[in-house]
Amino acid sequence: MLRLLLILTLIASASAQATPWFDGTPDFTDAESRSLAEKVLQAHGGMQPMNEAKSLQFSFFTKMIGGPMPFYSFEAVDLATGDAYIDWPFWDATIAWKDGELWSQQWPMPMPAGFFIRLTTSFITLPWQINADGTNIGPVSQATLPEDDEIYDVLRITFDQRSPSMPGTFYDMFIDPETGLMKAIRFDINHPGMVANPSQPLGPNVHVFGEYKKYGGLVIPTFYKTYGAGSTNGGGSNAYHFAWDVRLDRPFDSSRLVAPEDAVRDVVSMKWWQANKQQSQIRNRSSAIAIDPISTGTLGGAR
Repeated sequence: MLRLLLILTLIASASAQATPWFDGTPDFTDAESRSLAEKVLQAHGGMQPMNEAKSLQFSFFTKMIGGPMPFYSFEAVDLATGDAYIDWPFWDATIAWKDGELWSQQWPMPMPAGFFIRLTTSFITLPWQINADGTNIGPVSQATLPEDDEIYDVLRITFDQRSPSMPGTFYDMFIDPETGLMKAIRFDINHPGMVANPSQPLGPNVHVFGEYKKYGGLVIPTFYKTYGAGSTNGGGSNAYHFAWDVRLDRPFDSSRLVAPEDAVRDVVSMKWWQANKQQSQIRNRSSAIAIDPISTGTLGGAR
């Protein structure tokens, strides 16, 4: 009997570790929004391969057009907890996030390190992250993109709770009506370390995805261009980004979350997220409706 209980406990623990922090039940404004969210999720591989992933780890390159030297980073996210760290080899710098605590070491930029933690992950995994509890999906609209006359379906996404996955107040996901793939995201920025007044967000900013690769059954965007607030109305892109060596089969190294003696806590980011978390707890969500799940392993589906 004891052996059976031990086996069942181990199975339950393994299942909990394999379930991403964003595997939950979102709210939809209408059935059309739910259908489109389901379409984009399935086009990118569905939830099951993400449930089976150990962690998300990748190398990342950013080059500002006309700017200084490119930025290179290695990023790792524990999909079960949302804990994360990023190494920046050019500066010998590290930032890390665990249980609401964020620290950096040798961080050289004037903006808070916390703005970057899990930011790229949120961009390239948005088709899955919209499955999280507290996500509000819809309504659907149509729009074009910079340097592109094609008309795309656009899905508005907001989150009840501020987190490192949310740089501003919303995401607009542009979806190819034929393939169902996420073609672009539009968003604003209101992190207090990035704007003078959080009530006046910076944006809109647009990431347009140009390349996708399949990893472990998941179709992940690996290249995108950025159109900042000054270039979204037809101007040229002002940055481009590459992700490579994407791995879903590596265990997450939790020892990297232990802060060294010279670590600096990002108090600005932590206070911002905590304040927004408290506000979300009293928000009235009566305008959103929950749509019953329709199938296993899909948005809001039974697990």
